[in-house]
Parts: sequence; structure tokens; C-alpha cells
Amino acid sequence: MTEEDIQILGNALMGQLMNLGVQKKVIIAAMAGIDTSEVPAEQYNVPVNAALTRGFGKLSIERKRKALPILADQLIATNGGAGRQELTQLLHHHGYEYINNTFVPVGLIDEREKQYVPQPAAVELAKAFSRLVQGDESGAITSACEAVEAATNALYAKHNLGDTKVSYQAKVNTVLLRLKIIDKLKKELAELPIKNEDAEKIAEEVHEATKHAAEALQAIRRALGDVHGTKPTKTRIVYDSIKWASAICGLLEGE
Repeated sequence: MTEEDIQILGNALMGQLMNLGVQKKVIIAAMAGIDTSEVPAEQYNVPVNAALTRGFGKLSIERKRKALPILADQLIATNGGAGRQELTQLLHHHGYEYINNTFVPVGLIDEREKQYVPQPAAVELAKAFSRLVQGDESGAITSACEAVEAATNALYAKHNLGDTKVSYQAKVNTVLLRLKIIDKLKKELAELPIKNEDAEKIAEEVHEATKHAAEALQAIRRALGDVHGTKPTKTRIVYDSIKWASAICGLLEGE
């Protein structure tokens, strides 16, 4: 997020905080790292709100960045489902979604695409695109890989496929084979006006492409390491990697 985005979201969340009772909002502010020493002893909203607003304003940009998810989580926890819905609508007005402790720009993953990948994977793919836009290419690769990890781990648990502490590529291969995903693809292709031999060939090509994509993702992640905030590679490679991850996850949807 840019400095301007952090300030805008911070102001929006602080505005929501002001709707809470005095004691509750002071506690949440302190949890977020906001200096509450200037909060007056008199428990009146106006002077308390003013003191908390000043306290937030004094935070550095980095400290504000760290305070935002704490504020969001506490606002949701305080108000429950209604709080989450209200916060979601508010953030949407400012062009953001709040997903798994991360503020993701709206529209980075097309809503139409989300329905074709497992939900845990969609969250990580959104993070990957967000990090790519922010220039964190290494972090984007990490999130792309974690999207595939999330999808395969969910299937490991659902179908009791064994220990998930195996290699990244091994999990992809295991899921493909044990759940007979390529066989299912062949049957789907056979239902189209395609010759059986062509359906066989297409399915095998998809199988090989998926294995190669998983191998490429693993190799790129290993080469770059998990160091966020750097620019060790070209943006096009990172973008392609995210789309490879999306394609793998799409193949696993519905299993």
C-alpha cells in the first residue's frame, strides 16, 4: 500500500473505532500501538476521540501499516458478523478488501475468476497480485506458491491423502494421481465433439504442463528466497508464475 492508502484506511478504521464505547476504543487503540497517554480521565467521547486521533497521527507510516490489521480484527471481533459486513462495505468504498489479515485492492482477482479456484487459493492469489502491484515480487511468488499449497493441503485433509509435510511438487503430483483428476479431465473432453485419441493427448498435455508449472514455481521460489520488498526478477516472470498457480488451482477446484 502507498503512504496515501495507509493514511486513508487508517482514518476510515479510526472513524469506525470512534463508534465504540470509551473504554473499549481506548483498549483497542492501545493494542494497535497508539499512544493513549493523552486520553483524559474524564470519560467523554469528544476529548477521548481527539486524543486517540492525535495518537494515531503521531505514528510513523510503518507503525500505521502494522496498526491497520489490528484495528480491523478488533472491530470485527467487537461487532461480530454485522461488524465484518460494515467494515467490508467501508473498505470497498475505499477500494480494498480485508482478507486473512491483508488489505487487498479490489479487483486484483476478477470476481468471475474466484468461483473457479478453491477459496483458500483465491485469497493467496489475491495477495500475490497485491504484492506484485506493490513491487514486492519475491513476496508475490511466495503467495502464488502458497495458493497451490492451500489448495493441495485442503485436498490432503479432505481425502486423507497423508502427511502434508512433503515437497511442494510431490503434493501436486499426489493430488493429481490419487484423485484421478486427469482421468476425469479425459472423460470431460470425451463428452465434447473431440476424438478419443485427441482427448487422450490433450489430457496428457495438461498433466505434463501442470507438473512442469509446479516444478517451475518451486524452482523460482527457491531461487528468490522469501525476502519481501526486493526486486530480484522481472515482473513478467512473476505475473506468469501467478497465472500458473491459478491454472493449477483451477484444475483442483471441486475435488
